[in-house]
Amino acid sequence: MLHPYLENTTKIVQYVLIWIVYAALQIIAMYSLMTIPLWIIILDGFIHATLFGILGILLWSVIHYGNFSILNKFQQLINYIALGVLTIIVWIGVGYGVIYWLFDVLYTNAFIHVLSIRVLIGILIYLLIIQQFRFTLELNKCEAESEETTIQEEVKQKKDEAIEILERIAVKSGTKIHVVLIPEIIYLQADGDYVQIITANGKYLKEQTMKYFEEHLPENQFVRIHRSAIVNVEMISRIELYEKQNQLLTLKNGHQLKTSTAGYKALRGVLNL
Repeated sequence: MLHPYLENTTKIVQYVLIWIVYAALQIIAMYSLMTIPLWIIILDGFIHATLFGILGILLWSVIHYGNFSILNKFQQLINYIALGVLTIIVWIGVGYGVIYWLFDVLYTNAFIHVLSIRVLIGILIYLLIIQQFRFTLELNKCEAESEETTIQEEVKQKKDEAIEILERIAVKSGTKIHVVLIPEIIYLQADGDYVQIITANGKYLKEQTMKYFEEHLPENQFVRIHRSAIVNVEMISRIELYEKQNQLLTLKNGHQLKTSTAGYKALRGVLNL
C-alpha cells in the first residue's frame, strides 16, 4: 500500500504529463495552420494546457462532491452541458486574454482565425476528462462496496467462532526470537505473504495473514481500517478528512494511514464516535 502522500504525488505527476502531451499535440496542430513564430505557438500551447489543467481540477471537485448520481439522466445531461459551456468560455476567454496581454493585437488576431478549431479541441478534451472522472468515481465506488462486503463477511465469521485472543507475538529473526507484547504494537501492515508488525522499538516480519491477526487481536483495541492495515486505536493521535469517503490517521510514531469507507465505519464503532 502506497503512503497517501506518495500516492497523491504519483497522481499529480501523471496529471501533469497528460497536459504536457496535450500541449505538444496542440503545438503541432497549430504550427501546421499558422505562420507566426514557433516560440509563440509553443507558449500559447502551454498557456492553454495549463489553464485546462487547472479547470480540470475544478471540474473534478464539482463532479466528485456534486452528487450528480442522485439526479436523473436529463438533469445530469443539462449539468454536464452547462459545465462544458462554462469551461470552454473560461478557457478560451482567459487564454486569449493572456495572449493579448503578452503580444497585443498583432498575434492575438492570428489566433482568432483558429478559434473554431480550438473550441472543437476544447469540447473533445472536456468530454474525455469528464468520461475519465466518471469512470474513476464508479471504480472507487465499486472498490469501496467490495471491500465493505469483504470486511462484513469477515466480521460475521469472526463472531461465529470462538477465537483465542493473543497476548504476545513471537517473531523469529535469524537465530533470535523477539517477543512482542500486544499493547506495544502500533499497527500491522500486509507485506506479500507476511505481515509487518510495527512497534516503537522497530519492525518485525511475521509469516502470517492479516485475517489471522484481525481475528486473534483484541477487537476493542485493534481495527482493520483497510485491507492492508490493522491499527491499534490507542496509538492514534489524529483523524482527519482525506477524501470525501476516506479518513487519514496520524499515529503516535508519525506514520499516516488511509482508511477505507468500511474501515472508518468499524473504527468509529470501536471509538464510539
